[in-house]
Amino acid sequence: MIKKYLITTIRHLQRKRLFTILNIFGLAVGISACWVIYRIVAYEYSYDSNLANKENIFRVVSGFVFNEKEDYNGGASKPLYQAVREQIDGLKYVAPVFETSFASVEVRNLSGNTINFEEQQGVAEVDSIYFQMLPYKWLAGTESSFFENPNSVVLTKKRAEQYFPDRSPNEILDRSITYYGYRDTTIRTVAGVVADMQDPTEFTMQEFIPLPNRSYDLNVWTNTNGSDKLYLQLDETSNPAVVAKQIDDIIQQKTKEWRNQSENTFEFKRWMELLPLSESHFSTHIGEGSVRKASKPVLYGLIGIALFLLLLACINYINMSIAGIPQRTKEIGVRKVLGSSRAHLISQFLIETMATTILASFLSIVFVKLGFWFLKDIIPEGVTSFTLMLEYVVFIILLSIIITALAGLYPGWLITRVNAVNIFQCTSSRIKRSKGFNLQKTLIVFQFVIAMVFILSALIIGRQLHYSITTDMGFDKDAVVLVQVPYKYVWDKKYEGKQFPLLDELKTISGIQNISLGTEPMASNYSSSQYEYEEEGSPSIKRQVFKKWVDTSYIDLYDLKLLAGRNLHESDTPKEYVINETAVRAFGFESPQKALGKRIGQKGEKLPIVGVVKDFHMKDFYATIDPMAFQMEKSNFSNFNIKLSANTNQWDNTLKEIQQKWSKFYPQESFSYTFYDESIEQMYLEEKNLTTLVTLATIISIFVSCLGLFGLVVLTAFQRTKEIGIRKVLGASVKGIVHLLSKEYIFLVVLALVIASPIAWILMNEWLQKFAYRIEIEWWMFLLAGTVAMTIAFLTVSGQAIKSALTNPVKSLRTE
Repeated sequence: MIKKYLITTIRHLQRKRLFTILNIFGLAVGISACWVIYRIVAYEYSYDSNLANKENIFRVVSGFVFNEKEDYNGGASKPLYQAVREQIDGLKYVAPVFETSFASVEVRNLSGNTINFEEQQGVAEVDSIYFQMLPYKWLAGTESSFFENPNSVVLTKKRAEQYFPDRSPNEILDRSITYYGYRDTTIRTVAGVVADMQDPTEFTMQEFIPLPNRSYDLNVWTNTNGSDKLYLQLDETSNPAVVAKQIDDIIQQKTKEWRNQSENTFEFKRWMELLPLSESHFSTHIGEGSVRKASKPVLYGLIGIALFLLLLACINYINMSIAGIPQRTKEIGVRKVLGSSRAHLISQFLIETMATTILASFLSIVFVKLGFWFLKDIIPEGVTSFTLMLEYVVFIILLSIIITALAGLYPGWLITRVNAVNIFQCTSSRIKRSKGFNLQKTLIVFQFVIAMVFILSALIIGRQLHYSITTDMGFDKDAVVLVQVPYKYVWDKKYEGKQFPLLDELKTISGIQNISLGTEPMASNYSSSQYEYEEEGSPSIKRQVFKKWVDTSYIDLYDLKLLAGRNLHESDTPKEYVINETAVRAFGFESPQKALGKRIGQKGEKLPIVGVVKDFHMKDFYATIDPMAFQMEKSNFSNFNIKLSANTNQWDNTLKEIQQKWSKFYPQESFSYTFYDESIEQMYLEEKNLTTLVTLATIISIFVSCLGLFGLVVLTAFQRTKEIGIRKVLGASVKGIVHLLSKEYIFLVVLALVIASPIAWILMNEWLQKFAYRIEIEWWMFLLAGTVAMTIAFLTVSGQAIKSALTNPVKSLRTE
């Protein structure tokens, strides 16, 4: 029986080559999209999945409120771990991880050669609890030997292979490594090598040095650095909320003691929270610089896209299958006369669906490879297209069963409704054409609703991205090149003050229009302090103010508008401020002119306001413009802002001259530059990636929807063959026939637009709410989306309609 089913299936697929190819292609697109997204989502959710007690491990994170805005920091005050160990019960492990960095690391390998590694990252101070909490496997050395010597170091296998290639872990024990800090130098001895943590993981440290049991001053309790992490593993009976409250009480008590001791008027609200390790990778609300995170809403959106694309492929298969049923009525009639039951007919159709799905799965391997290549800049680095083929095979089997059930059951049931007696009496050789709304038309509308939502989403996201990058930001970013002095040279006595003679040298280059030392206007990193303004007879006003260190050329270079007062005067240390409009309002000044001469700052360090500049964007468009103050402090000058001449043909030579000048003062290999407008675009990388994904989903959904529409048109043209022939005999034109066959499908597309518009508006309006500065959703966007969809649909329909209209009417009238 199965053999007969397979033979019949092969014959049917060969006989209907066009429909077979279209079905395989459509299902392959859906399957490959599901697999690519499955690989991404599975990877993101697999972070630290190998940890046995991860459900009991938490991170201590800090919450703040500045200027009535809530923000989070992934670190905790350094002394906190000591107090937590002493004062809180119910904790199995309290593990501080204080990340540190070095200007360079010098390694003398076993061959006697010295190798330098510049600005090596991934180094942390830990104590013994860290290795007890996490399942590190010791390949060489022991935990006890590591902590016996305060100048020891433990390397991961990956870092050990980098420092001492082609050597076993035991061979590198007791080898010396020199760490050049920004202020001191330490020689450390390799006390152990541990296996790398299983990827993907949050614990990415590669070198571990012993954390000294030091005492901390009271003011350290007020400092919070994202690189100072604190992990807790709770007992199974402990309540995380209770532990978080106890930790928060410790912080509040220490802050109160510091205020009483220092009599500082600095005010801020801070609290501590416990973040489950399982949620740490998804904590996008906590800014942590180089730490890669994933957004759960984005992952849910990807899953939704995968499901919709698969559903569209199934709908396409259903429509194409139903379109082919009228041409199979005699086959079905013969089968029924020969004794085939409904179960046999449905089984035959399900096997055909399964065979088509399996063929599509082979084609999907090619699509997956193409997808990973096309999305290589979006897909996380650790995600691979295929790791274990067994995993893919299981995935395909499960997906094939789902697709077969979704796409095969309804057409299989529909063919059992064909009446064999009517077929052979020629009273009804076709399934009746519904003049109203049938399932096929409903599915077509559903397909185009999804396609319309994707079109509108891609259009709106693209417009917001364009708006964010091209809108006037309040400063001139064109032709500006940024060159930064590496951090290690800023603190190196050998290079101290070198930026100033370099600045003078660069000013002699003819291709440079203007040059300034200072912090760029819009940046992802920032520094802020709470400033106070006191007026006699009124309560003091305290506001968090963003600080930017600039020289006297800065305002002119970026074409910032001075609304009142003057520019800063040359000075080695801060002596005055230039503030922005928002700061004027924040401190309650009536106008920019009224702000001049007023003194703001911290207790004992209040300086006069000498100028006010027009507001400009300091952060991306997600954030509002906040109070800001320009000040001059030469010790903080490490960024060169270089305005190139208008002659773009001269830029290459100018950049080469800049590099030549640079090499006179700093090592040539440390020279690196970026065009400022490109660095601003990088701030919206997530939006660019989202635009790419939605655009790709739009193309796929339109293509698959058009396949389904094509199947429905083929069915309609087949059912109305004689009608078309009669109309042509009576004088109907080709244009009239095309209009006859096309109008109801264009109506379906219009109906889909009506349904999709409010859905897309709700989704996109919710997405746009994340931006403090955003576009408005306008009517022309819906008109454009509808026009695009209708044009594509009309081209799809008209091709088959024209073919039917050009058919010889004599042949049409002889058709049974």
